[in-house]
Amino acid sequence: MSGLAIKRSKFTPLAMAQIAVCAAILCVSAYISIPIPIIPVPFTLQVLAVILVSLLLKPSYALIAQVLYTLLGAVGLPVFSGGKGGIGTILSPTGGFIVGFIIASFLISLLKGKKDNIFRFILVSIVVGIPCIYIPGIAFYMIYAQADLLKAIVDLTSVFIVVDVAKCVIASIIAVLLRKALRKAHIGFE
Repeated sequence: MSGLAIKRSKFTPLAMAQIAVCAAILCVSAYISIPIPIIPVPFTLQVLAVILVSLLLKPSYALIAQVLYTLLGAVGLPVFSGGKGGIGTILSPTGGFIVGFIIASFLISLLKGKKDNIFRFILVSIVVGIPCIYIPGIAFYMIYAQADLLKAIVDLTSVFIVVDVAKCVIASIIAVLLRKALRKAHIGFE
């Protein structure tokens, strides 16, 4: 083996249960959907759920949970906003946000640090998470809605940015409280 040790998989039953529960949270968050008449992007709790899952799980698990959620939707299960499913949802004006969720979940989890620091959680969620979600969201919207950059930014950020910042703060508070409670029960994340 030329001196390389084989690392054993850390996918214990507890880890798999944590990933599954977090994927379920992501699925449920999309069902709370309020359409906005002026744009094709509805208001959902998905950003809150993505941030929460990212702050609870370690990076590889957060990525797996988000990819699992996306694959469930891609094969047709109605787990995307408004009960939609299928690859067509990913290849639509709102599909970039789904792609952004994958990127954000990994990077937020990677950069959150090892300690439960509410201020760091909030900062990483806002400074890293929102751009990771918005940039692919804006790009897909521009392509599929044939909108220019300024229109896409105004349409998507003016309606959502304040609410999404609030979701980052709420998810960070919930994450700190949940991590403490789960650690105390000896089923903590990480």
